[in-house]
Amino acid sequence: MARFQRADLKCGTSDLMVSRRLQLLVFLPGIVASVNVSTNGSAGNSSVCKDTPGWTNGYAACQNYIPVDPDCTKDGVVCHFYEVHPDFCAKGMNEPWLNCCSCHGGSDFNGVRPTTSAPPEVDIPLIGGLPGVKTLEQKLGKLTQTADKAYKEVYKGLNQPDFNAPPELEGNPIEQINLIVLVIIAAVGGSTLLAWLAQGFYEALCGKPSGIPLDESDQPLVEAPKAHWSRSDNVVTVTAPVTEKNCRPPAWSMAMLVTSYLLLWPGLTQVIFSFNIVVSVLGHRIDVQPEKDQKSCTETITGLVNLLEKTGSHTGAVLIVLYAVVVPAVKLLLLAMGELLRFSRNRCGIRIARVCISMVQAVSKWACPDMFAYILLVHLVRVLQHQPIILTAAQLDVGFSSFSVFCVCSTISSLGISLPPLPGEGATMMPFLVRCLGKQGIFYVALGLAAVFLGLFGAGIFMPVMALRIDERQLYPPAGSVPYSAKPIIEALAIPDLLRSDVSIISCTLALAGEIFSGEANSIFAFAMFGCCVLVLCLADVALLVLAARRFSQQPSMVPKAQRRSRNEKLLPSYGSCPFMPWAKVFRKLAMLEVCIMGVYVITFCLGIYKEQGIIVSTCDGLLVLISAEVMHTLLFWTVAPAVEYSDGLEQINYAYKAAQSEEDPDVEGEQSLNAGCCTNSSLLSSLFSTQTSKRTLA
Repeated sequence: MARFQRADLKCGTSDLMVSRRLQLLVFLPGIVASVNVSTNGSAGNSSVCKDTPGWTNGYAACQNYIPVDPDCTKDGVVCHFYEVHPDFCAKGMNEPWLNCCSCHGGSDFNGVRPTTSAPPEVDIPLIGGLPGVKTLEQKLGKLTQTADKAYKEVYKGLNQPDFNAPPELEGNPIEQINLIVLVIIAAVGGSTLLAWLAQGFYEALCGKPSGIPLDESDQPLVEAPKAHWSRSDNVVTVTAPVTEKNCRPPAWSMAMLVTSYLLLWPGLTQVIFSFNIVVSVLGHRIDVQPEKDQKSCTETITGLVNLLEKTGSHTGAVLIVLYAVVVPAVKLLLLAMGELLRFSRNRCGIRIARVCISMVQAVSKWACPDMFAYILLVHLVRVLQHQPIILTAAQLDVGFSSFSVFCVCSTISSLGISLPPLPGEGATMMPFLVRCLGKQGIFYVALGLAAVFLGLFGAGIFMPVMALRIDERQLYPPAGSVPYSAKPIIEALAIPDLLRSDVSIISCTLALAGEIFSGEANSIFAFAMFGCCVLVLCLADVALLVLAARRFSQQPSMVPKAQRRSRNEKLLPSYGSCPFMPWAKVFRKLAMLEVCIMGVYVITFCLGIYKEQGIIVSTCDGLLVLISAEVMHTLLFWTVAPAVEYSDGLEQINYAYKAAQSEEDPDVEGEQSLNAGCCTNSSLLSSLFSTQTSKRTLA
């Protein structure tokens, strides 16, 4: 049969070919005509089709994508976008199928909206008779409906104008903050400079005031007319004349103090910081900052105190008030009392004045511990940003500028106020560590403490000291809008891990240095507080203490021998007071590592009120390392300072001894001037030393 068919086909080949050629001749003119008509028509349409002038789809959020599409404008995408992405013609915003030629619209629009093709239906025979098929079809139908609903929600969220837009902040705009910062710098710096110049001009014309208080008979109250040197069995007593002047605080110090206190009120009442955190996922835009009814979390010092009171955190409110209000008030009260009693007519009043001014200098820096924590908190929020899923915004505001300048400038101005001198009889024993360790021992102990400090300090500044955690439950109902069914997708995107951030001292300082050049003027104050007060001054203070200990260990015998009391004996050589200790004391009062540590603990305790809203701020292990470093710093200071002060006190005794001999014998060298300096406490002008034997020297 097959052979017959092949033979028949072979035999009829010529007839079939003839038939097909005849058909081609009949239909060829019609085919050619239809092709020509189609070609001419399409060519005519493409030549005349024009997009609707100035049309965009209105999706302005396209500007928030990184990188920005070249077809994106401030009003949305243009028609050229749909030439590259034709799939969006049928579902694009603002009817691209009506306005764009690439979507068969524009001037050639035929009045028919394009539709997406329906998914093909697959009909599997005999499957309807299988058991459980109807139940399976119902479940698949529900899943399909859920998927369609989720798709519509995601698409609706993506088409929102604010999708992927940066979070908004309350408070002052950054331009206004920068202007106010410049005004503050100009006001404080200008007033201080003018006061310094005015005082110099006045002293050049009128001379410096003597500054020595007078008693009722108009005689100097605290000036000893003659140097007196006496010695009992174990104690040497000296009364030396006044060698420094008791004057009112310098003009620059008072000008800086007044301007800094003028900034205290705006520092308490204006916005300190504001931040906002937004999570954009699956078409949902969720604010996870604690104050959901506000645009952002915005706090002032007074507002934070009120919030702590309302939420029952009375301890936190007391701590904030103590540091921000009580300490500045006490400083001002003590300073006023000290200046009031500076020229008192009795020694008790002058002693009270000295105590008051010394307390002001010691506690002045403790007004600003929370400022350090606010800086770290803002940096934590900024580090949290991971575009396009997590969007954050945070800034320090005018309140921070005012209060930080108040804290730093009031501390500096207090150090410019000198203590009223009060020479008189007194006694001081050789320090215990000096008696036990000797000069070389003091130096080696100081060197060891400094080495331990450097190790702990170097490790602590690189370790996290503060952490921010956001509970992922803020994304789901009732707080958020992401359905719980989407939790596997949330976890697959690692969003819970992205909602965590840590900060160290060094990372925050480096970030602040970069923000200065990005146009944020408040970062100048923040960088000065961390980079200078926490890092540089602490290291400089430790270095100066080591140098002071080294100088102390290199001094020869400091104790005058008992046999050197004859008229013709040689006097002890004068080595002057320590040149390093004055700066070490100044740097210690300006170094704020311990203040920073306390501020982090206080603010993390206070921000515990946000834990219920899913915002968790906590301390980290780096803080414990820094505490250990500060303990080493404190031990180093109290090891070196008494020894150096004792050495300078012996220089005062040497001065008085020489003065007494010069009065007894005019041929002896004249009285040697003593450079008391800042290194020596004015009470050491009458310091005494104790020796076990008259010939004892320091090893």
